[in-house]
Amino acid sequence: MELQFIAPTFNELILLALVIVLGIFAIWLTFKERKTHAALVELQELVTRRTDDMDTQIRDFGHQQNEAQTRSLVVTRHLQALQEKQDDFENQIRELKLQDPSLRLYQRAAELVKQGASMQEVMEACDIPRAEAEMLFMVHKQSSSQ
Repeated sequence: MELQFIAPTFNELILLALVIVLGIFAIWLTFKERKTHAALVELQELVTRRTDDMDTQIRDFGHQQNEAQTRSLVVTRHLQALQEKQDDFENQIRELKLQDPSLRLYQRAAELVKQGASMQEVMEACDIPRAEAEMLFMVHKQSSSQ
């Protein structure tokens, strides 16, 4: 048996051309799909890295905020302690202002006598009369001899 070559008809040629075009189109679509898939995978990796970076930054900011709150508490405690000390000093100053000024002069005079100042120095420094200065010297001599 001999094979005879039958000439294709016009419709068969068009069909063959369509099959070839469709095959080329299918190959082109497959290539594009692979390229798109690779780009999508790369984009997913980028999003994952950025998300991880953002998570790290959020944790760091949280730690910084906690540290700032802790420092703020410490500063507040120090300020409260300083305020208490200031209040104490203000109370002491108020008490000193309420004391009789003449008592302060006599206290200063007594201190000068204890430090060995002369009668004239005590009288001038504290603006007290000679009789009072003599009395301070006598009291001081009595208390130091006992």
